Amino acid sequence: MPLELNQEKFIPRIETELKQFLSAQSFRSALEMKHMISYHMGWEDSGKHGKRIRPLLTLLCTGALNGDINDAMPAAISVEFLHNFTLIHDDIEDRSALRHGRETVWKRWGIAQAINAGDALFCISQLAMLELSNTLGAEIAAKAAYEFNQMSFHLTQGQYLDMAHEADENFELDTYFSIINGKTAALISFCAALGGIVTGQDNRILESISSYGKYLGMAFQMQDDYLGIWGDPNVIGKSTSTDLQTKKKTLPVLFGLKHSEDFKELWEIEDPSPGDISIMAKALEASGAKTFVSQHVAKFTNQAFDALDASFNHTQNRSTFVVALHELSEKLIQRTK
Repeated sequence: MPLELNQEKFIPRIETELKQFLSAQSFRSALEMKHMISYHMGWEDSGKHGKRIRPLLTLLCTGALNGDINDAMPAAISVEFLHNFTLIHDDIEDRSALRHGRETVWKRWGIAQAINAGDALFCISQLAMLELSNTLGAEIAAKAAYEFNQMSFHLTQGQYLDMAHEADENFELDTYFSIINGKTAALISFCAALGGIVTGQDNRILESISSYGKYLGMAFQMQDDYLGIWGDPNVIGKSTSTDLQTKKKTLPVLFGLKHSEDFKELWEIEDPSPGDISIMAKALEASGAKTFVSQHVAKFTNQAFDALDASFNHTQNRSTFVVALHELSEKLIQRTK
């Protein structure tokens, strides 16, 4: 079952399940909040939505471990709602005005109401996860919900570190890795581990499949950092000047600050112009930052594949779901948006 077939089969189903679960929630007199959430999810005003990679990852890992994807669906939509909660709040904290080429929720409705919408999505994600009690029983639902909240706590710590070190002049790579491990990688790792949780796997499998998700998440974020400077704005749906304009210390920026005096001088400009931003990107590339990031993406990708193979070396043959996981991983790391 190639990845394309998995996407054709699962993504529309995921989308339907997400919409139905949101519709089933009672917003009473706060219907505008439902509209805000639907807008953010890409269901209104000719919007685009994300690739739904996280729920797809959960379903593929469930299938690879011989589980029933129908039983795992509450967990899959839960992580997608959680992911979108983090995006609403991240857009506020990063002052991002655009997502998928449209105004972000805070830009359209204001910061206060955007916070409310994000909080509502967090609650909805919890309710969705608890629906596992109806498909797999109370014990698995309780374990999944516990690990869900541990991971969510980890996410907030990663975001805290990200914001706390914004003005840190001695920002080291170890700190960067801690931040992206706490943000992007923690959720992707959990999405993979969910496949093991819902199928009742032992700790060895849970640890190896979690490691696969962790390394995949690290590589994914580094590629995102790369695209944030050298991607095509028309493809990625947001300006490639944002990270440099807002002084976001991504992996290429950290490298440039240590290896390029030209870039460091430009970085210290308080309000860089579009021309300054263009020169900064070129200075980063001249410093070797572009190559450095690509090498780290490749390193963590290889670690992800090693962990993925270790997770399924107990099986007698590579199932179509395992093949699809390999293809999905390659597509995520090689993406241009």
